[in-house]
Amino acid sequence: MNPLLEVRDLARHYPVRSAPWRRPATLRAVDGVSLGLPAGRTLGLVGESGCGKSTTARLVLGLLPPTGGEVLFEGQPVPSVRGPRWRALRQRMQMVYQDPLAALDRRLPAQDQVAEPLAIFHRGTAAERRERARAMLASVGLTPALMARYPHELSGGQRQRVVLARALILGPALLVCDEPVSALDVSIQAQVINLLQDLQEQHQLAYLFISHDLKVVRQLSHEVAVMYLGRIVEQCTAQALFSHPAHPYTQALVAAVPSPWRSTRAPRIVLRGEPPNPAAPPAGCAFHSRCAQAMPACRAVRPALREIAPGHAAACHLLAQA
Repeated sequence: MNPLLEVRDLARHYPVRSAPWRRPATLRAVDGVSLGLPAGRTLGLVGESGCGKSTTARLVLGLLPPTGGEVLFEGQPVPSVRGPRWRALRQRMQMVYQDPLAALDRRLPAQDQVAEPLAIFHRGTAAERRERARAMLASVGLTPALMARYPHELSGGQRQRVVLARALILGPALLVCDEPVSALDVSIQAQVINLLQDLQEQHQLAYLFISHDLKVVRQLSHEVAVMYLGRIVEQCTAQALFSHPAHPYTQALVAAVPSPWRSTRAPRIVLRGEPPNPAAPPAGCAFHSRCAQAMPACRAVRPALREIAPGHAAACHLLAQA
């Protein structure tokens, strides 16, 4: 299956200086990430805060220029400079943000906000744009009475539905969802998750879904990639990842997910310490300082991401010995 989105060895580095008299160090926010996402599928991207998930999302959309690597969308490189090609491509790639209130213009009612992208790209007359906006808002579950309200007059779930309608109004093929349900109540989360699944089936959308909530990732994703300190350390189907996590870091993440079926006698995996400083990462495997199974090789050689089973890749020296 040809990927709709292809990320090849993507990197984004920042120079940082701890003191004026010191030489700048390099913070490797994203360091050699490669991903593929077919049309109509969901790729979950998980990891601790600061691992590079949101930076990867902005690189995919061309909102940040990469330090290295490239992003291909529908076989075409995503321009790193905002120009006519970038604007044309962005119609097919949209983002859904974590905080819907911050993502919306508080001066405009919901219907005008959804119609605005059509006006920016000169699609249809004003009457046609209003009608399309009303139809799109109805398709995400908002009643006509809510369409004239301003963002502060809507609930969190209603605002996120407006954000989804605005993202979908141009007919994109890819939605990059950066923690789209984390700011919502649990009951509203379930409604928005079901809506995302319905919209994917109706429009054959591809989702790059970023979240800390592994329960949500498990429900929505066909495939999951685990990031640690700017790199992918494990990638496979959602079923394989949650049933047989291979990398010690992934095992700790999966063990932290509450489950009524897990035995209370099952050993807990508690990670020691904090993630290393990305501006001064340790030699070898970046996870070795927190890994209870670390070997001498882990402190000296950085493991490559390699296939350990069909469709299952991981970067760990322990798995190379298995």
